[in-house]
Amino acid sequence: MLMNWKIVVPLLAVAFIVTSADGMAGGVMDADMTDQATRDALQFAVAEYNKGTNDLYVWQMAKVVKVQKQVVAGMKYIFTVQMARTLCRKGGVEKDCAVHQDPAVTNQCTFEVWSRPWLGAIQLIKNDCQP
Repeated sequence: MLMNWKIVVPLLAVAFIVTSADGMAGGVMDADMTDQATRDALQFAVAEYNKGTNDLYVWQMAKVVKVQKQVVAGMKYIFTVQMARTLCRKGGVEKDCAVHQDPAVTNQCTFEVWSRPWLGAIQLIKNDCQP
């Protein structure tokens, strides 16, 4: 009986270390911007941000500061990005919009996007932007 514990305890310790190496299940972990689902979620967040502003001009993502994800009932993406106002007006036909060079027309934003692809559902659940 004592010999079994000498084998079981180290195996459990190794299993614990291996599972905690990727972060706690359900915990927030860093995400990869090369992942298509992550890029799609950010694109959705930027589009929703533009829909929700009273600004006459389009804003676009200028710099990704931090990207995280969390497995929930689906996937929650947490983006911290620098947003910059462009020279394009909302509803315009321009495809490529130059960004203002004035740093006063930038915001740091935190977006949280909840994606449930099996339902075809995606929503912006947090939109917090500060100049």
